[in-house]
Amino acid sequence: MVARGLEVNAVNRLLALAMIALVLSMAPQISAAQLNEDIARTNFQAVIDDLNNNSFKSFRAAIDKNALLGRVVGAYMIEPEVRDQLSGMFDEWLQELFIESFPPSKGEIIGTVVAYEGYGDSARALVRYEASGYRFAYHVYEMTVASNGRIGIVDWTDYYHGGLFSEVAAESFVRTLPTQQATQQLLENKNVDEGRLFQVSELLKAVRDNAHPRFFSIYDAMDEELRNERVIVRLNLQMTSTWNDRARRGRAVESVVANFPDDPLFSQPLIEFDISMSLFERAITELGTLQNGLGVVDGATESLKATAAMALGEMERAQEYALSATQAEPDLELTWWSLLRVRTAAGDYAGATEAMTQLEDRFGYLLIPQKLRRDRFLKALIEQQEYKDWRAARDEA
Repeated sequence: MVARGLEVNAVNRLLALAMIALVLSMAPQISAAQLNEDIARTNFQAVIDDLNNNSFKSFRAAIDKNALLGRVVGAYMIEPEVRDQLSGMFDEWLQELFIESFPPSKGEIIGTVVAYEGYGDSARALVRYEASGYRFAYHVYEMTVASNGRIGIVDWTDYYHGGLFSEVAAESFVRTLPTQQATQQLLENKNVDEGRLFQVSELLKAVRDNAHPRFFSIYDAMDEELRNERVIVRLNLQMTSTWNDRARRGRAVESVVANFPDDPLFSQPLIEFDISMSLFERAITELGTLQNGLGVVDGATESLKATAAMALGEMERAQEYALSATQAEPDLELTWWSLLRVRTAAGDYAGATEAMTQLEDRFGYLLIPQKLRRDRFLKALIEQQEYKDWRAARDEA
């Protein structure tokens, strides 16, 4: 029995040593994989930093040209004469279409890497681009990652334009020369007759030429089934956004709501419309849909929810969203301004001073009465005892 016990213990020791050896042998590999992911993440951050510095060079260099070009060419039946030009003019159309993917802005558009996930030889990154007027565009990038951490951007989902960049680009090239075969590929219903295909091809030309009256004339003559095609719904939404006809814009939005409910690829234009029309409850719903599509609850979307809830007079819900925004992204300045305004509107002046502390300590503001007086939401704080005590304590410190 003793001999057998010694034998068992010996076996157990051997197994333990084998396990330790296995763990030790794996440790360098795990460290190398983590190091490679960190390098890739840093490389991607450098690309976005370069864009923020008004340079497209790093972004262009990070593109996997063959992979992206293959997706563009393979998306739809692009005519050979158009296809042949794509490779030679790759840099030009890449930059042009990339710039077009953002909302209009009176100032610079700044990108922030909200999330990055590595999967060994591939990665996924969510970037939020902020334009003026609290307008945002979200891109989700698909990348390859080499053994040295070099990244290759293969494609990205553009939530502002509502689709993969490769498909949006391919559609724009189809519009250059919309043949019957190429036009048919854009439609979900492949059994559309020649007469209706002709309507769609003429509609594409009107988009190409930015000819709004011609576009709306063709669109209005289409039957309902054709108008409900995804590509037609999206183009109608796009064209009405740059045309001064609120009623037509409203009908375009309702077409999206009716045909593609809960579709995050349509959420961003719907959010902007809903807020402009004071449809705040629906805006909150669409913000949730967008978050579900992105797979992330970020500070910007939660702050917009807080603003919408505050406009509805639902202060408790507004404070929940605003606090959630600061927890999601404490380094995003917008979140603390949202919390400050919501708490001030709710009469929670002690809570408001907590948000002001963050704004001063994190972002270098000096929230003296002269500054608050210029903000219609915050000037009420000036006469509040909580603010006076907070300001005095801050000035004495």
